[in-house]
Amino acid sequence: PHFLFNTLANVVALIEHEPARARHMLGAFTDYLRASLTGLRRDTVTLADELALAEAYLRVQQSRMEERLHYVIEADERARAALLPPLLLQPLVENAVQHGLEPALDGGTVRVRARAEGGELVIEVQDDGRGPHAPPRQPQGNGVALANIRERLAQRYGAAARLEIAAADPGTVARLRLPLETSSACTTP
Repeated sequence: PHFLFNTLANVVALIEHEPARARHMLGAFTDYLRASLTGLRRDTVTLADELALAEAYLRVQQSRMEERLHYVIEADERARAALLPPLLLQPLVENAVQHGLEPALDGGTVRVRARAEGGELVIEVQDDGRGPHAPPRQPQGNGVALANIRERLAQRYGAAARLEIAAADPGTVARLRLPLETSSACTTP
């Protein structure tokens, strides 16, 4: 809800003075809503779907943060076709922006990488921001996103999947490892 209301408030604030930027933000937000609502109706999505949602979110945040936010998304074709529960990636991207880059004066870059590695799907979200050991910033949200992801992974995959959070140089990297599942019947719209 915070993201929804903050984005709409930003659009309203931009409409009069920067209408082109307001249109861009509203278009990215529409893409984000479309991708997230589609995913909520399914038990399984492709990584390509999750990457589209992450990119729409990053476009919204980039409209807001302007030159302070950059992003790179890289995934091989086998990884893009992999199946996973919806909304596993988005909270990691959101954390990278909110906790890593937003508080940093110069912002930074979020890198999302995914690859098929043996029988695993490996997804990494790395930011070059403040890092996991930075002093906490003003509380935002309820702080349970990582616990929810871990619980969902355990329910679906047991010990075969995990979420790792580590310091990067600089910043933080969140790494999801889960069994590689694919289906030719599941295609990205």
